[in-house]
Formats: sequence, C-alpha cells, structure tokens
Amino acid sequence: MSMLLQALIALPVSLDSVSVDFRQEVLPILQSRCVECHQDPAKNSGKRPKGGLRLDGKYWILEGNKFGPVIVPGSPLESTLINLIGLEADDPDRMPPKGDKLSNNEVNTLRRWVTEGAHFGDWTGAPGPNEVNVPTPKPPTGKLPTIIQRLLKLGEGVTPITESARILAAGARGTISPVFPSSPLLSVSFTSHQGRTGTRDLLSLAPIAENIATLDLGRTRITNASLAVTAKMSRLMKLDLRQTNITSEAIQHLIGASNLRSLNLFSSEVDDSALSIIASLNKLETVYLWQSKCTAAGVQKLRAERPDMRVIYEAILPPPERPAPDDSGGQRRRR
Repeated sequence: MSMLLQALIALPVSLDSVSVDFRQEVLPILQSRCVECHQDPAKNSGKRPKGGLRLDGKYWILEGNKFGPVIVPGSPLESTLINLIGLEADDPDRMPPKGDKLSNNEVNTLRRWVTEGAHFGDWTGAPGPNEVNVPTPKPPTGKLPTIIQRLLKLGEGVTPITESARILAAGARGTISPVFPSSPLLSVSFTSHQGRTGTRDLLSLAPIAENIATLDLGRTRITNASLAVTAKMSRLMKLDLRQTNITSEAIQHLIGASNLRSLNLFSSEVDDSALSIIASLNKLETVYLWQSKCTAAGVQKLRAERPDMRVIYEAILPPPERPAPDDSGGQRRRR
C-alpha cells in the first residue's frame, strides 16, 4: 500500500461531515444490482460469481478477484468497480452489463463511499474462508506527502458544503467528492459525460467555487466565457482543459489563480498570447502545451522566464528498446 493511500485512510474523519452509511446507502445498491451475479455459488445454483468477484461480504469485497482489489479505499480513480459502473450505457465493459445502468445518484454514492475510506460499519455479510479478519491499514509514520500537506493547509478554515449543495452543483453530469476523506476541499469532474458538458454545467459550480481544489473539464464543450467561474475558485490547484476549444481569451480568467499548481492545455486552441499570463502564475509548477497553438519560440521564451516550471510541449515516449543480438552473437542489422 502506498504512503499516499495510508495517509488518506489515516486522516481523521470530522464528526460534522456527512458520511455514507454502508448499511443504509451502499448495501441496498449492491444487493439490488450486483449481488445476483457476484455471490456465493451455493446460493446461486452452483454458478461461479462473474469475473471471479464476490460482493456479498466484507471479506470478499476487499479481496477482489484474480486481478487484484476492485476498490482502493480513499481512491475512486484507482478502484476498478467505480470505473466500470461509471461507463456509458452502451460501453461493453459497463457494469452491470444487463438492464439500466446505475443512476448518477447511485454511482455518486458508491464513489463517495470509496473516497471516504470504504467503511463497512458493523456489516460483514458472507464470512470469508476460516473467518479471516482483514487487517485495518496501519497509520503512516513520518512526514505526510507534499500534496496532502498543501491540501490540509489550503482547507484550513473552509466550511464544508452541504449534501444538498453538492447534489445541486453536480447536476445530472458532474461528479463532486472530497479531495480526501473529511476535507472541505472538492474534486470536480464530468466523467463519462464530457461530450454533453457545457457552459450551464460549469456555471452551476459557482455556489461551491471556493471549495474546489481540482477541476477536470477535459474534452468538454465549455466556452471561453464560461471559464469566468474559475476566477472565483481561489483554492483551485489543478485545472484540466485538455482537448477543448478554449482559446487564449479564456486564460485571462486565471490571472488571480494564486494557488494553481497544474494546468493542462493539451490539444487546445490556446496560443502564444496566453503565455505571459501563464508565466505570471507564481505557484504554477506544470503546464501541458503539447499540440496546442503555442509555438516552439513561445515555449522557449516561457521556459526562460520560468525555469522552475515544467513545460510539456512534446510527447513523452518511453526510450526505444535496444536491438537484441542474433544467434551468431553479432548485432542484428538495422532495417
């Protein structure tokens, strides 16, 4: 288990925060949509659970299948189960494969449950082999990762949003969750709905703007004007605008982004006229400009002005493999 994951699990959960109740909110979803195909063979006419995955007990859920765990407490992005239920209805890998896909509320409930640490309360369900108890992850020792330290400091004194505010801001397409359990800071994305996400969806985030720390708008249909809402996101650390039609005009709205650390403009319409603003973002550590409208000369100037900034302007490819020797002990001839 990585130190980051241990740190997320070990962080205390505020008693004032609204946590997902496994018995009341998660278990009904699993029982109605998942367990029929993922349970003890003895209870399913001898049929083996699909994919070798059982979801009828705490032990089995944490065990996963032969490919490894399907949930990673604290990290929905690394949790296979969360990724599969969030796919589009016509995706062949979507779970469950039959019937209607899970509703947005159901997907968000499961994602929040994993984000908050995937706690089961007093529920154990079907026992594991020999009643094996799954050990609780031990708290990390030593210094917390830099990103966690930054988020903890940035979240000091921030009032958490209410559940009703989260649902209203997310609308029909958004996914909003804490950046880590108990944090008042939020991570926002529009996974699986990028092609239908536009200005109205972005403007709905205005009431919770001060709580947003990461915002993924990649491949959405946002406009330059709609990006004005980011001017209110004083705690925004990561902004993803890859493969959108925004131009340098939109970057004007980031002038006051004093906490921005990462900016992704891959395959956007942004050109050299935005580079002076990008250079002025004092805390910006990484900017992706590959396949944008920026020129090599403009990027070279940006790198000279901000040698501390990582500027990605070309594809990062793995090193080529060395030619293997032939059977005679010599080198293969290059073609």
